[in-house]
Amino acid sequence: MAEAELSHLGVAEDEELVYRSALRSPGLGAEALALAVGMDANDVKVVLERLAASGMVTVADDQGIVATDPFVVTERLVESRLTELQAEIQRVIASRHVVNVLLDDQRDGRRQSTPDGVERVEGADLVRARIDELAFFAHHELLSVQPNGPLSAAAIEGAREADERALRRGLVMRTIMRTDALDDTQTAEYLAELSARGARIRTMDGPLERMLIFDRRTALVPIDPRESSRGALIVHQPGMISSLITLFERFWTAAEDLGQEHLTETERQVLKTMVRVEKDEAGARELGISVRTYRGHVANLLRRLNATHRAQGVLAARDRGWL
Repeated sequence: MAEAELSHLGVAEDEELVYRSALRSPGLGAEALALAVGMDANDVKVVLERLAASGMVTVADDQGIVATDPFVVTERLVESRLTELQAEIQRVIASRHVVNVLLDDQRDGRRQSTPDGVERVEGADLVRARIDELAFFAHHELLSVQPNGPLSAAAIEGAREADERALRRGLVMRTIMRTDALDDTQTAEYLAELSARGARIRTMDGPLERMLIFDRRTALVPIDPRESSRGALIVHQPGMISSLITLFERFWTAAEDLGQEHLTETERQVLKTMVRVEKDEAGARELGISVRTYRGHVANLLRRLNATHRAQGVLAARDRGWL
């Protein structure tokens, strides 16, 4: 039998053996299945109880043992594993108070070496490293303004992991982009992806100032706004940070929520699938995406349509001409 490696999804070796045998020989009873896998009948019954409890098999007296569809099982296992990992991440975050004390010492040292409360960091690699550090240890909020329109493929790839990690940790993320960024399909898809995961994104026309603000304690601005590759200034001075936050909020008030009337191609496909398909698993399978991603798109669409359920969302989408 080929190796399926379900152990990393929390499935024990004997559970995988019995489940896969049930897939290969549907309708067998417990004793016949025990013979097929070479296990004691009582042991197989115990394994079947665990599999039934997790929804991997159905045990019916008249139909024998029926294995649940592998796609459904895998998606459930992945969702369960992701939930466990997220809980583990939250526990790790909760225990980082010791690191924060050390970081405060480090910040104090930096402030003493920069009496005006401003660090100068030159070189793209060093700036990227400091951004990663500040984002990783942020606890509450990340505010950002990206004034240069569409994002490059490299910029998206470089930011995706850090952005997803921040959102999984529960950070409030507010981002302002130029409206013309949505003209680029790649950028629009990425922003829609972030929005579906919980980020708040707005767009506006006119001049913007590049900035990143972490927990309202530390901010990062370019040394030269016309040439961001020169490096960055990392601001610790409370008065300067307060001014940057005020500027950010002014931009935020003037901006519009992402995609009031803009749908990415993926969102259009999800919306069309919602009309025809009731189950998320079936819709995700049809589009070739995970159930988690599919549900994220559905939730984002319902929010934008001010709908409380899918039927209402479909009607609202038709009213707007999205269908």
